[in-house]
Amino acid sequence: MIQKLLLILTADLVGAFDDDLGGAGALPRQVECFSCMSLSYQTSWKYLQATYIYPKVFTDRCRDPSSERGMPTVMCSSVCVSLMEPDVEAGVFIGFKHIRGCLDRVLRHGFNQSALRTHRFHQNNQCRTLSRASLFNPARATDPPAIGDVQLCSCYGDRCNSTQTKLYLFSLLLPLITLLFFRSPLGT
Repeated sequence: MIQKLLLILTADLVGAFDDDLGGAGALPRQVECFSCMSLSYQTSWKYLQATYIYPKVFTDRCRDPSSERGMPTVMCSSVCVSLMEPDVEAGVFIGFKHIRGCLDRVLRHGFNQSALRTHRFHQNNQCRTLSRASLFNPARATDPPAIGDVQLCSCYGDRCNSTQTKLYLFSLLLPLITLLFFRSPLGT
C-alpha cells in the first residue's frame, strides 16, 4: 500500500516537473516569471545597481511570491530563476535574501555562460550553490572578484520561480522511492 502511494506521489511530482518543462522538454517561447527582490536590496541599491537589474518590486514577500496575490511578473524569453543569498548584518547571519526574475534580466553583466552550460541551468529544473566569482560576470576584467556563495535555481514554466518546494520534496523522496521500488515485488 505504501509503495503504491509512493509511486502515485512520484508520478504526480514527475508530472509537475514535466508540466514545468513544457510537456516534452521543449522550452516555451515566452514564460511568465516572478520579478522581485528582498527589501534589503533596496536599502543598499546605490551599491548594488552596478551588479543587479532593477526588479518590478522590492518586498520581503519575495521569499515566497506564490503565497501572495498581486506579486508582479515579467515575460521572459529565457528561463525563470531565483537567486538566494545569505543576509548578513554586522557579521551575523539573519536569514536569506531573494531575487526572482528571468535568467537574462537579473544581473547587469549577466551570468557566466560557461558556468550556466556546465551546470545545465538552461536544460533542467534545478538548484545549485555556486561561488559568485564563478557565476557572475564582472563589469570589467580588472574588477575584483565577487565573494561568497549564492544558490541559483532555474526552472521552465509560468511562475515556476516561486519556492522550490516540489524540487526539494522530490530530491528528498527519490532515494526512499528507489529503495522501496527495487526491494519490492513491484520492482521486479
